[in-house]
Amino acid sequence: MASFFKICSFGVAFLLASHFCLADRLMDSLASSYLLSPFDRLSISVYGQEELKSEQRVSDQGAVSIPLLGEISVGGLTVSSAQRTIEKAFIEQRYLVKPVVTISIEEFSPKLVTVLGEVSEPGSIVIPEGRNGLPIQVAIAEAGGFTGAAQKNDVQVKLAGNRKGQRKTATIIVNVGEILNANSGGDGYVVGPDDIIFVPRRLF
Repeated sequence: MASFFKICSFGVAFLLASHFCLADRLMDSLASSYLLSPFDRLSISVYGQEELKSEQRVSDQGAVSIPLLGEISVGGLTVSSAQRTIEKAFIEQRYLVKPVVTISIEEFSPKLVTVLGEVSEPGSIVIPEGRNGLPIQVAIAEAGGFTGAAQKNDVQVKLAGNRKGQRKTATIIVNVGEILNANSGGDGYVVGPDDIIFVPRRLF
């Protein structure tokens, strides 16, 4: 009997370790590919052009105002992509020949995801600074985890509509139970700012 419990304990530990390793990989990926968002505060400079330096927040439309160039859209771009976009604009408009633009994020905009339904602590979950989203299983864990009555295989996610190609009214179903299965081999699902997760009650 003791050996049985040792095997079971090892199995549970393995499943938990696998689950959190998957979440860690997703979180690392999100951190390395951060996309600029409205209300991020940026410091923007051009090498050798002190008069072009500015510090500002990305507008609610995802744009920044660059001296000489005017409004440039950077929302949804990585920092390196935004730098190249501004450099290209300087060249195309013939203001600079070989501009070197540097963007630093001085302050990240606050981002939340809401978890409702059959979780222990429903409410808003803060997305860590420097990330555009959270693996859905992490968001649910932050809300205290599933209750005993939760239907894990049909979790509803109402998308906020602030992602490219998404409609504001779109709602998708995510099989979180499968994601939590260490043997599924899936990469999970990432929820974004202002998404709403609803965990329905299981029908007995």
